[in-house]
Amino acid sequence: MHIKEVTLEGFKSYAGRTVVSGFDPLFNAITGLNGSGKSNILDSICFVLGITDLRQVRAASLQELVYKQGQAGVTKATVSVVFDNSDRSRSPLGYEDSSEITVTRQIVVGGRNKYLINGHLAQPSRVQTLFHSVQLNVNNPHFLIMQGRITKVLNMKPPEILSMLEEAAGTRMYEMKKESALKTLEKKQNKVDEINKLLDVEILPALEKLRKERCQYMKWANGNAELDRLKRFCIAYEFVQAERVRDGALNDVKQIRARILELDENTEKLKADIQEMDKNISTLAAEKEAKLGGEMKALSDKVDKLSHALIKETSVMNNQEETLKSEEKGVEKILKNIEDIKRSMIERDAAVKDVEDGASDMKRKAEDLTRKLDENEKEYQGVLAGKSNANEKKCLEDQLRDAKAAVGDAESGLKQLTTKISHSEKELKEKKALLVSKRDEATAAENELKERTKDLEAIKTSMGSFNYNEAQMEALQKDHSTESEIIQNLKDCIRNLSGELANLHFSYRDPERDFDRSKVKGVVARLIRIKDSSAATALEVTAGGRLFNVVVDTEDTGKKLLKNGDLRKRVTIIPLNKIQTYMIPDRVQQAARRLVGPDNVTLALELVGYGEEVKNAVAYVFGSTFVCRNTEAAKEVAFNREVGSTSVTLEGDTYQPSGLLTGGSKGGRGDLLRKLDKLAKAETDLSDHQKKLSVIEQQIGALLPLQERYTKLKSQFELKSYDLSLFQKRVEQNEHHKLGELVKKIEQELQESKQELTEKQVQYEKCVSMVSELEQTIRTYGTEREGRLKALEKMIKSLKSEMQSMSKQLKAYESERERLIMEKDAVANELATLEEQLSTSKAQITSLSETLEKQRDKVTAIKQEYDQAEGELNVGRSKLKECDSQINRMAKEQQKLQQKLSDSNVERKKMENEVKRMEIEQKDCSSVVDKLVEKYSWIATEKQLFGKSGTDYDFESCEPHKAREELENLQAQQSSLEKRVNKKVMAMFEKAEDEYNDLMSKKNIIENDKAKIKKVIEELDEKKKETLKVTWLKVNKDFGSIFSTLLPGTMAKLDPPEGGTFLDGLEVRVAFGTVWKQSLSELSGGQRSLLALSLILALLLFKPAPLYILDECGDW
Repeated sequence: MHIKEVTLEGFKSYAGRTVVSGFDPLFNAITGLNGSGKSNILDSICFVLGITDLRQVRAASLQELVYKQGQAGVTKATVSVVFDNSDRSRSPLGYEDSSEITVTRQIVVGGRNKYLINGHLAQPSRVQTLFHSVQLNVNNPHFLIMQGRITKVLNMKPPEILSMLEEAAGTRMYEMKKESALKTLEKKQNKVDEINKLLDVEILPALEKLRKERCQYMKWANGNAELDRLKRFCIAYEFVQAERVRDGALNDVKQIRARILELDENTEKLKADIQEMDKNISTLAAEKEAKLGGEMKALSDKVDKLSHALIKETSVMNNQEETLKSEEKGVEKILKNIEDIKRSMIERDAAVKDVEDGASDMKRKAEDLTRKLDENEKEYQGVLAGKSNANEKKCLEDQLRDAKAAVGDAESGLKQLTTKISHSEKELKEKKALLVSKRDEATAAENELKERTKDLEAIKTSMGSFNYNEAQMEALQKDHSTESEIIQNLKDCIRNLSGELANLHFSYRDPERDFDRSKVKGVVARLIRIKDSSAATALEVTAGGRLFNVVVDTEDTGKKLLKNGDLRKRVTIIPLNKIQTYMIPDRVQQAARRLVGPDNVTLALELVGYGEEVKNAVAYVFGSTFVCRNTEAAKEVAFNREVGSTSVTLEGDTYQPSGLLTGGSKGGRGDLLRKLDKLAKAETDLSDHQKKLSVIEQQIGALLPLQERYTKLKSQFELKSYDLSLFQKRVEQNEHHKLGELVKKIEQELQESKQELTEKQVQYEKCVSMVSELEQTIRTYGTEREGRLKALEKMIKSLKSEMQSMSKQLKAYESERERLIMEKDAVANELATLEEQLSTSKAQITSLSETLEKQRDKVTAIKQEYDQAEGELNVGRSKLKECDSQINRMAKEQQKLQQKLSDSNVERKKMENEVKRMEIEQKDCSSVVDKLVEKYSWIATEKQLFGKSGTDYDFESCEPHKAREELENLQAQQSSLEKRVNKKVMAMFEKAEDEYNDLMSKKNIIENDKAKIKKVIEELDEKKKETLKVTWLKVNKDFGSIFSTLLPGTMAKLDPPEGGTFLDGLEVRVAFGTVWKQSLSELSGGQRSLLALSLILALLLFKPAPLYILDECGDW
């Protein structure tokens, strides 16, 4: 790997883009004058290699590397180095396939710094790794020998010399990796400390607290179980007692009813005597009641009801009227306040405007005074300095002296120009004569140039005649590359997805010869497309194992596959001609949509896409289930009597009409259908892009013949153009052309000199006139100076006092303006608040008015209905009075007959009352029994155990009244304990325990990582030690050999410091003859240079770098 080209732009002394090319693979030397930029080229290479010690490139900061530090309009420095990488054996790691490697580094004034490798952005660490892999570590370089490096080698300390060996051995990279590993180790330890702290401070205390709360919760749960047992015991006892009382009362009622029947037989004869009269009275009373009594009662109830309603609605209406009046008064008050505030704002606006106008006038006056004061002070200083006016920079004497000097300069310039013009005219005459003699040679060259130009134009015309566009071909090739890359990515995606969905692949062998594979439609999951990805989980739960069923056309095909298809796993086959599908009826679907809304429920079949030929199979899988948006909708759909269908939520929870619920952990549900949908989309995209690629390849194939012919003509055109440019250069360099250019130059200079002579003459006359004017002014200036100074002093003092007064007035205006603006803002805020209140009140008044109007209508309607009912009641009452007289007469006759019957009925009444009492008691007990059975369903199943010994309902072994007392005490205890119990503690404890286990798992992983990193560091240290030892022995041997060759009779070696090993550092030792020198200061300058050179050459010889940079090697 060697440098082919270096491009600099904005780097140090290279302001514009400079390309240094033509590097030799083996040796290159840069020569030039001092300050011409030789070292800057070497600095630019070090800059790209990533040097961090900027002193090596003679700079204190990155900004100093930019041309003139960014002060000349150049704000960034860019250096690109192109490396030849044709030798694969010495290529950097990862770049073996690149014939060239272009590394670019750019810095911008302000600190931004970026790298590019082959035009792509790269991190600095990646660039350093690239160079380190080929022994180019610019921050500890043995390949870079800058100015003064040779003599500095001998002044290095033992660790520094050891670092040079490490760089030569390539172990510096190990050291960097080790530092990185130690930093990672430190981060791992910090993470362990954080986990330990988290465990000690948060997790373990919380876990201990939750463990105590769990014990308390378990105690409470056990108490609930005992409470439930006691409740059941007491309820069972109550049930047995009520049932016993009910059965006893039923027998007593039967006996009393028998005695009543006996009494009725004795009184039957008496009843026959009064039956006729009683019948007449009853008939008359029944007719009266039928005609008038029922109607009157209904009218009376209606009037009472309407009266109460009227009073209630009237009261509501009065309250609404009062509320409306109070709101209207509030609105009037708000309107009045708003008007007052608006008037106040107008007054304040006017006051602010007056203050601002006054302040504006005052500012203009102050500016005028300031300008006058500056002018007077300037004029005063000018008079003091001896100037004629304030605008002059020098006094009159200096001006006169400068004017006289200008006269002398102008006179001298006139003489020089006159001499120059005469010399130029003479030279022009000579050159023109020489030009005429060379005209024939120039004519021949011009004719040949025209012929070459004509040939070039003919080739250009031929190129233009082709219907070929280079840009179109490049665009097609770019599109071809893009589409190929997209197709490859899609294929990779399809391959990965197909691998993940391998269990959906149905493979079989043809069960018979010439078997039609189109009869096998495939796995259900591959025959559908989900329309809404959010429903993927619900659809996967709905289908369940049916997703993996295989669809075929007929049952015969299925039989053949099962028998001769060589199937690798058990499958379920759906024959399209036999499968019986159940579709939820449209009526049920519409009822479900009405029940929970059309957006909350959808038939699962409507959420998938499929082909018409497999409709029955897909309906069999998805046609009997609803997919609901939420849990509430799923419950309504499943448990509603009109709908009563299985429903699945988007989260995958299933609700069945039978009451069965299925749900819980998702377990990756929905991923299968999503991956299938993604696979189908990828296959569609692949087909589209393959079609595009085919079209592009056809277009490229059509353009290829034209491209070949066009390329051939283009190469001819470029060759001819190059020949023409060379010939033009030769023409421009012949003698006739040079003479012509020289004549033009002399003519132009002569014309410029004559023009300059005219200007100089005008300037000379102006200078002489100015000298005369200044001499006259100086003579008259002295008499007027004192008077002007006094007048200016008086004027300046007056202006300053006026300025001070005006400043005070301006501050007063500003204070007043600020006060008024603050008051105005406060009033504006109050106005906004009142307007908001007004809007709210008006809306409320409108609402109250509408409500009041409706209430009035309602009251009027009730009043009308009340009046009508009251009139009808009065008419009925008059009719009732007429009937009462007839009823009274009949009643007197009836009383006489009833008196006779009453004695015989007294005994019967007593018996009937006794029967009623006992029936009520029996009914109450039956009610108690029925309520207990209805309330506690367990009574029906455990009734046969009530009262039996050895069971939970043994009333003899456990006294009921003690059980009741124990129940009440336990209820009180549980009620008190329930307030302190955390009912979520079980879930919280499980979560905290999982978090603890997770942290411990992370901690163990980190500890294992630390152990692995430490092991790797130990291995690296051992390898480094072995490599350094080999390097030291080899370099030490070469060092002594080279130095003894350069300086015969001497020896040199690298030894560890006294009392240390070679890992502590290395020192340079020298011997003349057999005597080893104690210090290198005993050597002469030449001997020191040879010694340092020998060490560097020994390092270079050990492991040669791809390139070596030597700056000012002539110094050593």
